[in-house]
Amino acid sequence: MPAQAAPSGAGAGAVAVDIGRAAAVLEPGLDRPVSLVGARLSAAAAALLLVVGAGVTWSVFGTLPHTLALDAVVAHGTAPVTVRAAVPGAVVSLRARPGEQVAAGQAVAVLRGADGRETDVRAAEAGTVTAVLTAPGSVLAPGAPVVALDATGRPATVRLFATTAAEARELVPGRTVSVPVPGAGAVRAVITAVDLLPVRADSLDGTLAVPLPGLPVGAAPVWTAYADLPVLSGRPVPVLPGPLPVSVALDLGARHPYQAVLGKGAAR
Repeated sequence: MPAQAAPSGAGAGAVAVDIGRAAAVLEPGLDRPVSLVGARLSAAAAALLLVVGAGVTWSVFGTLPHTLALDAVVAHGTAPVTVRAAVPGAVVSLRARPGEQVAAGQAVAVLRGADGRETDVRAAEAGTVTAVLTAPGSVLAPGAPVVALDATGRPATVRLFATTAAEARELVPGRTVSVPVPGAGAVRAVITAVDLLPVRADSLDGTLAVPLPGLPVGAAPVWTAYADLPVLSGRPVPVLPGPLPVSVALDLGARHPYQAVLGKGAAR
């Protein structure tokens, strides 16, 4: 048989066009690969720009809560009440221990005077004994401290303790703190006063109602602030049986996300 002639140049071009059209039927747009890929890349780039733009905008103009955790004591009044000897004498016995609740007028110690007569030292207010400040056999002058009480009849307060100068700078009257209170949940209290100067950590012995593991010891400085617990929905904060150690969250205001990443302060 005679050999079949090769397709002419025009016939080959027609075959290529037919193949392209068939592929376009199977996959629309396959005959326009460059324009299709370009459109998809443009859409992806636009979406990426939107995401990045939204992230940058939020990091600059958005806000995050900014708090500082501090050790604190929920107690009554601004400081424990000190029960003192009214007359001179030697301590015969102590009738109260730390953590014990005493009533107003209850004897907390017995003194023996130089004439041999014994006199009771009585609590002027009801409360929880936070510290015993003397020992049997000690000879006391009038006014000498015997025990310290957390007076439960006084307003419920929060005493906040800062252990660094940086923390102390954040203790500003008017700032709020979130305080966990049994039976009331997280209560927001307002700082009303701040001690301007720090005290030695060891000088707090007998004044702190309960031990606070987060506080330093010895001569390390401690700054103190005070906050009042508010009335909740027309009722007072539940009565506390005695001092309560807590960790509070001091509200430092809001800061932008980029400041949180860079460790910057609150946005003002």
